[in-house]
Amino acid sequence: MVEVFGSAQLNRAFIAMNLVVLPFWVAMIVAPSNRWVWRMAHPFMVPAVFSLVYVYAVYLLVTVTGVPPLAGLEMKAMRSFINHPLVFLVVWAHYLAVDLFLGMSIYRDAAARKIRVPVELCLCWIFGPIGLLAYVGRLAWLKLTFR
Repeated sequence: MVEVFGSAQLNRAFIAMNLVVLPFWVAMIVAPSNRWVWRMAHPFMVPAVFSLVYVYAVYLLVTVTGVPPLAGLEMKAMRSFINHPLVFLVVWAHYLAVDLFLGMSIYRDAAARKIRVPVELCLCWIFGPIGLLAYVGRLAWLKLTFR
């Protein structure tokens, strides 16, 4: 029912959530030395504020549609649960907030070490933990190389 009557609003919410985090990712990748980027790319500020979107999505889920029943903890039940449009938006907001936190943490650590990490940040933006693994691998390689 929610998807039938609210699909346009749900799609706009999905696009808006992605557009909110986009400038932060682009700024960290394209202008890593800019002092304004350094100031705004704090992992405990922007992702925390963006987490309010997550809280609002949870609020809508609970008050507007009600949380759909979860038939169990196996994969099939979880997939069915996530197929609910508002549950998907909650999960997506969670994904965006956590990946942004991770990306900003990588950005700040790399800036402190005076290294540029555009590839690692792109990987983190799209694949989350793979960007972290790439960054950790790069740090290990740098440590081995410059002993």
